Amino acid sequence: MGSVFRKTTTRPVPAGAKISTQGGRLVARWDGKGKRAMAPVVTLPDGRQAIRQESSTYFAKYRDHDGTVKVVPTKCQDKSAAEHFLANLEKRADRIRAEVVTPEEDRRADTARRVGIDQHIDDYVSTLTGNAMHRTNTRGYLERLRDALGWSALADLKRDRLELWLAGEALKKRSARSRNAYRVAASGFCSWLATAGRLAGNPFARLPKASEKADPRRPRRALTPDELGKLMAAAQQAPARRPLKSAGKVEGGRPAERMTGADRADLYLFLAGTGLRVNEARLLRVADLDLDGESPGMSLRAGTTKNKQGAILPLRADLIAMLRRRVDGRRPADAVFNIPADLIRRFHADRKRAGIPLEDDRGRRVDLHSLRTTFGTLLAASGVPLTVAQRLMRHSDPKLTSNIYTDVRVADMRAAIEAMPSVAPAAPSVAPAAPSVAPSVAPTRGKRVQRKSS
Repeated sequence: MGSVFRKTTTRPVPAGAKISTQGGRLVARWDGKGKRAMAPVVTLPDGRQAIRQESSTYFAKYRDHDGTVKVVPTKCQDKSAAEHFLANLEKRADRIRAEVVTPEEDRRADTARRVGIDQHIDDYVSTLTGNAMHRTNTRGYLERLRDALGWSALADLKRDRLELWLAGEALKKRSARSRNAYRVAASGFCSWLATAGRLAGNPFARLPKASEKADPRRPRRALTPDELGKLMAAAQQAPARRPLKSAGKVEGGRPAERMTGADRADLYLFLAGTGLRVNEARLLRVADLDLDGESPGMSLRAGTTKNKQGAILPLRADLIAMLRRRVDGRRPADAVFNIPADLIRRFHADRKRAGIPLEDDRGRRVDLHSLRTTFGTLLAASGVPLTVAQRLMRHSDPKLTSNIYTDVRVADMRAAIEAMPSVAPAAPSVAPAAPSVAPSVAPTRGKRVQRKSS
């Protein structure tokens, strides 16, 4: 059984120290680095006087995995903290004796625990297999948590601190989806640390997720066909301006082209007619299109989609004509749409020119993703079966298709009601008997009818 203790050292009496008696024993008092210091005085075998001092921190004494007794500094001034440090040393020795890990594996894990948190984040992000955006977003979440929670070492990864921070963000009106993204990033990071032997376990594994259904944020609506037409016209008629650069170079090294208002109109039509996400459209290449086959369509490569699964989707005739015009003269590796980094800002400028309000009277918003919502709603309005719509929108859960993207309006429900056969009984062939209930008390219009006297 190990123990913790303060080391005792014997030193010469400091120069200028005053020796006096206190409680029946000799003590020395002196000025040590601007502070008054005191220590008991002992007499050495040769007759010289010296002071005896205890270390300010505790040391741990334990038996290592190979049977040798070791004494190591804990750097802890608190005894309970030092005992916790000792327990960890004994646990590591037990794991090696039980051949759970080798001494070398334990040494590497211990070294990793001493590395700064930034190095651990770098190592974790380098192992992620998603696309560049996923790695960038994950790093961003972790670095913001590092700064907000003061992470500097693995010992700082505490559940209660993250839980309190998430609760505080909820009070600041951060959405449940955003808070869950931070939770997922932190939990994934710690799971990797535990698997790599750098952490004993994942402290965030059982941290509950926030309910996104109970916290709806920015409900969006679909555009009507009339609004979509106005949006495209507004983009085409947008005043000429010096455009910003598109998002870098496309595959093959060819510089990205500029995106004009007419290009944006094509993009709006394409997004509303295919349901693609903006980033999926950004990564679409000419080689991904098959416009002249028996069944014209496009192939989405697995690395370019949100669910990392490839897909083959059909194309409407009006989209095929537009795409033929766009890809004419382009190389297979060229982008179909050269989408700029400020597309969201330009979309809202087009929306304002088109006279489309940002929010309706129900609080539903119009944004760039509304074009995908429009696609799902048009599928529903056209009577497309839910299972087919789910495949076209590439949802893993049909509830996403029906509850989020299908924007059923009161007018649609009224049309369905009017299309039903009449539920009223057929009119009788003879006059009905006088009703036995009280007549209506509503006032009647027209001339007053005089009663006949009996």
